[in-house]
Amino acid sequence: MSWALALPKASLENPAARHVLLCLANYAGSDGRGAFPSALTLSEDTGLSERTVRLKLDELEKAGFITEGNQAIAAAYIDRRDRRPVVYDLQLKRGANAAPRKERGADDRTGCSSQQNGVQENAERGAAAAPNTSLNHQLTEEQQLQRELAEEIANQERAAAECPSPNQRFAMFAAWQPDAKSLADQIAIAGLPDDAIPDAAIRKFKGFFVAKPGKVESSAGWCYQLVQWVRRERVEAAGKGEAPDFNDTSWAEDMGGL
Repeated sequence: MSWALALPKASLENPAARHVLLCLANYAGSDGRGAFPSALTLSEDTGLSERTVRLKLDELEKAGFITEGNQAIAAAYIDRRDRRPVVYDLQLKRGANAAPRKERGADDRTGCSSQQNGVQENAERGAAAAPNTSLNHQLTEEQQLQRELAEEIANQERAAAECPSPNQRFAMFAAWQPDAKSLADQIAIAGLPDDAIPDAAIRKFKGFFVAKPGKVESSAGWCYQLVQWVRRERVEAAGKGEAPDFNDTSWAEDMGGL
């Protein structure tokens, strides 16, 4: 994590992406390789939604801060392929170069060992080791960063939930409401009555797709999916001589394998 904290803010301006990178660094080895926390784990660590975590991981990969690593590492721990998170390697070359490690007992000028038969010839002067204050500084810096990020991240998520841009593709989320014009257009195209989409239908539709974060659509695309889904429900119910029951939650029984 010290490498990620040392990154200049100018090189990674997005605070949410920086937060995800900091937490991802906690799961990497000393060489920055082999980090494979799940999106749920990073969501719990950062306080961001899983959807936002996935978006920020994509941004970090495109910007070259992380790359996909050896996926066999996750396979060694998790048998089911569909449950394995992506293994990432952090690109440490973006951070400061590690200081060269001095051989124990090596002379600064000659590189030769000053030990004979495993015994140090001369005792070193001064304290054996200086107190390490970098850890306390690092924790303080991390906590400060988290405090600074918290409000901005919350504002970003609220803004995205309340008003996603028309062309933005996003996974379904609980606060989503269909755009009135896009929904009206799709209802007219499908030849459905104006009141064909009750609130119960929207709740049922969201409940199904919130559980499928891998599917993304634009705002208009979700309106299209909603209208087509309601249309199928109406046709299926009509075939049974019934009205569609949008309060039925039996569909959730099939979601256990997702």
